[in-house]
Amino acid sequence: MIYTYDGSFFGYLSAVFDGWHDGVHQIEDICLEADETSLFSASRFVTTDDGKARRILDALLLQCGPKACHYLYYAFLAEQKDRGLSLLTYVRTAFRYKQDFLHHLSDEPIWKVRQWARKTGNERHKLLGLARFQELSDGMLYCRLKPTCCVIPVMAPHFVRRLPGERWVLHDIRRGLGVYYDREKPVMVTIPDVQAAPELSADELAIERAWQNYYRTIAIPSRKNEALRRNFMPKKYWPTLIEMK
Repeated sequence: MIYTYDGSFFGYLSAVFDGWHDGVHQIEDICLEADETSLFSASRFVTTDDGKARRILDALLLQCGPKACHYLYYAFLAEQKDRGLSLLTYVRTAFRYKQDFLHHLSDEPIWKVRQWARKTGNERHKLLGLARFQELSDGMLYCRLKPTCCVIPVMAPHFVRRLPGERWVLHDIRRGLGVYYDREKPVMVTIPDVQAAPELSADELAIERAWQNYYRTIAIPSRKNEALRRNFMPKKYWPTLIEMK
């Protein structure tokens, strides 16, 4: 049986719950509905159920500790192609070890998921330093990003703490998703693909010109080290950086 879900983390856990209930040995794959291509296996779409998802997370937290939940969520956000069965194997392995989970990080199922989680964590760390907010004409702060992993859900809490009195949005242009904060709570939103650039405020345009001039002025041509710059500021992120326009 192939279990499909809506792409959300709780949707995935709901599919895991149903697969576990039906019998783990019967699960051939857990994937997005759009990715299901098998002609010879039965498939079933699982509706996201917060209750089912929380039962798995609560059990994992109680029996294996917070690190097990952290690796699972961050590894899911890495969006690896074979994450469906790999994350399921990881959960089964973690439940087998229970409180000794952290003593078996070199086991293949746990090691793989841990590496995926580290990939997400590393990208989150880089983008927290490279995120650039722009003030729009209505006063809202807008940040455009194009991450490899789906990191905006785990970046949002940082900016809630840093910018609690502002309205802002983190926009993942690769996935058409965003996190919108209205000075009270952050919510995930779908952002349609629009070709027109957002209208910036007059102050924002002046500040951007000043920042770009400053960035160029302080550069010392004889001390340029492109390899070092790409190491700290990977080139794939340059299109969203104001100073690189």
